[in-house]
Amino acid sequence: MRQGALGGRTAGLRPAQRRRLEQLCHRRHPPAAVAELLCLQRLATESRELELPLTLVIDGRGLCRLLWVGPLQAWGQRRDTLAGGRRGQGLELRLVTCCGRSRQLEPGRLEGVAALDLEPLLWLRYGDQAGAGGRWPALLLQANGDSGEPWPVSEAGELALLCGRDPGSLPAGITPPPGAETGGHDEIRSGAAAAPSRERVLLLAQSPADRGLAQRRIGELEGLVRSAGADPVGVVEQRRGQPAPQTIWGEGKLAEAALEARQLGATLVVTDRELTPVQGRNLERLLDLPVSDRSELILDIFAQRAASADGRLQVELAQLRYRLPRLLGRGRSLSRQGGGIGTRGPGETQLEKDRRAIARRIERLQRQVRELGAHRARLRQGRGALRRLALVGYTNAGKSSLLNALGRGESRQAVLAEDKLFATLDPITRRIELVDPAGGPCTPVLLTDTVGFIRDLPPPLLEAFRSTLEETLAADGLLVVVDLSDPAWPDQLRTVHTILDALDSTVPRRLVANQIDRCPAGELERARRLDPQVLFASATARLGLQHLRGELRHWPEPAPQTTASR
Repeated sequence: MRQGALGGRTAGLRPAQRRRLEQLCHRRHPPAAVAELLCLQRLATESRELELPLTLVIDGRGLCRLLWVGPLQAWGQRRDTLAGGRRGQGLELRLVTCCGRSRQLEPGRLEGVAALDLEPLLWLRYGDQAGAGGRWPALLLQANGDSGEPWPVSEAGELALLCGRDPGSLPAGITPPPGAETGGHDEIRSGAAAAPSRERVLLLAQSPADRGLAQRRIGELEGLVRSAGADPVGVVEQRRGQPAPQTIWGEGKLAEAALEARQLGATLVVTDRELTPVQGRNLERLLDLPVSDRSELILDIFAQRAASADGRLQVELAQLRYRLPRLLGRGRSLSRQGGGIGTRGPGETQLEKDRRAIARRIERLQRQVRELGAHRARLRQGRGALRRLALVGYTNAGKSSLLNALGRGESRQAVLAEDKLFATLDPITRRIELVDPAGGPCTPVLLTDTVGFIRDLPPPLLEAFRSTLEETLAADGLLVVVDLSDPAWPDQLRTVHTILDALDSTVPRRLVANQIDRCPAGELERARRLDPQVLFASATARLGLQHLRGELRHWPEPAPQTTASR
């Protein structure tokens, strides 16, 4: 039965060339040797004539599964797509490459990544002709997942000698996959290895010149990945003055990222930049892995956190708005012609049908979101003349913990407060009784906990949650909460003010500095210089809450808002 397949740059082959290559493709090799010497010499002859490298993929029985014409990195396929189907997939594969006219026998980065995808036992590489004195130099390589060099040279020598090596007698070169071992690769993988069920993510980042800012942004991206239920296993950074328009990152850095992903066993690549549809498809083609950008990651977190019907409605609307321009390339079925009555003739592509269906769904969701906004407006009108205050701030700044602390920690009214990003999606309002220190009557106020903000919040998400954010816009005062224990709190404060300004919010704002028990002493004075009216508190240690309640009894005042905190 014919097992081999001919692939690669075969379009311009003459019939005689194709016939000779097919004969080499269907030739059987000794199972106890790397390859047959005569076949490799004929392969070199064809490589000289075509001026292209040629690669044989041979299984443990000596059957050729594939003869690839051209650079191996152009294949972009997986082990289970080799000729012969599912039969014999457990057998050890070996690669044999005639490098063509190139005198450099060591594989390049992209070629090495493509070879790692095949998980071969060994890789034999040689030139297209013998050298001086009739010596035919060759290299025998074995993959090493833990080494900085993925394909270290196991042995160098004559082609005749190396192709006669017994593959079973060679030491094992491929290390166990990272997901099956313990121990860390770097500080990101410290501790025990992740459970196999959790997705392993490689982070791809464009780093600014400020190293401290770069580390904080990477740390935030790692927190988003963990909040989504995955494990960050590595980071590939690049500082580039002018990003490449088609891929953002350079080709060499992407080759490094592809190699790093294979060595770490990553199943997904997440970028810190929002990608256009074209950039996303280009990155997936070059990395040969699924790629998600930061916006898609945030949308996924919101989809997991949405507990109420209102939250799920708004998350679905945001996801559809994000995915509509990215339908192309999400699956081959999206570009096939539809079949059946009414689809013959010029026809209509499945992609156009999907776009129209999503557009109709978006229109229905927008109508429901408007109804949701009207419902929330009626609820606000029914709350009477009580003052309404809203807690706003960067995600994971401690807003929910502060709401629980001001509400005196009643278990029946406690809201979810976790040390993770976007733990709260739906606005939660509690009635807070502010006690008069002089013994006067208590002053009731309504305090609302809102969804946290984040840098570069996806526009579809901001637009979909506008009805929820109306709870913030309709409040009488905003308490902007920052976490002083986070070194990036000044940048986070600027981000919050920028988003509020983008929402055309004119509500008075007051800065609340949280976590004063965990921050360096200098941060207190830094916050005071930034806003002389700052309120200090600690929700977890219950510090400064009495003073905070006293300040909120008569705030906001009718006087115009100061701009010191912005």
